[in-house]
Amino acid sequence: MSWVALLSVGVAHAAADDVASLYGPQPPANASYLRVLNASSQAVRVALAGSEAPQTLAPGAVTRFSVLTPGTPARVTVDGKVLADAAWADAAANATTNATTNATTNAATHAGDAVTVALRHDAKGWHATRIVGRYERVDGLKATLRAFNFAPGCSAKIGVDGNGPTVFAQVAAGAQDTRAINPVNAKLVGRCGAAASAALPLPALAAGDSYSLFVTGDVAKPVLSGARDVLAWPPAAN
Repeated sequence: MSWVALLSVGVAHAAADDVASLYGPQPPANASYLRVLNASSQAVRVALAGSEAPQTLAPGAVTRFSVLTPGTPARVTVDGKVLADAAWADAAANATTNATTNATTNAATHAGDAVTVALRHDAKGWHATRIVGRYERVDGLKATLRAFNFAPGCSAKIGVDGNGPTVFAQVAAGAQDTRAINPVNAKLVGRCGAAASAALPLPALAAGDSYSLFVTGDVAKPVLSGARDVLAWPPAAN
């Protein structure tokens, strides 16, 4: 092999290393994604199928997206009990159903699906609601902002605090919306009619970043929280 060829191979390897260091190891192209939001007022122990490790979630906290390879059931375990949802396999994008904690789930997902499960707790135990969207960026040159409405009966509006511009004009209960934004410093407020949440400061977002907003609570007292969209990938070594 000539010096020119060796140099070309070396340059190609260096370029590949640069790409890997920039983007990190990527999950399979046909993967789907699963995460859990603790929308209750008490901590909960959760375990997700896929790449995310079991953990205790504080109130308002959200897991990273667990990466599910094809054939892996989208199973969530809450305080040692598996969430059961017989209708999961038939769910369409942005559809939600309730789940109970008494049986095994063999929920099917499709490549690129991103499932967010919100947990609530009452006298009868844990209950879950899910929203199914897609894991994709809207615009690589801007930040991606996603809004999830888990507040029953609320048509949510999200805007900049202090009568600022509207970011999401209407997100129906049980639905998701997505848009690209220029990275800005802002405080956002979620509204259900005349009721408003406390202001939520957006973190510093760069082009290509993805961030989720969650409307929880209820019509009378909406709560707005948020988290960066982060993959639990590559899987932690045993």
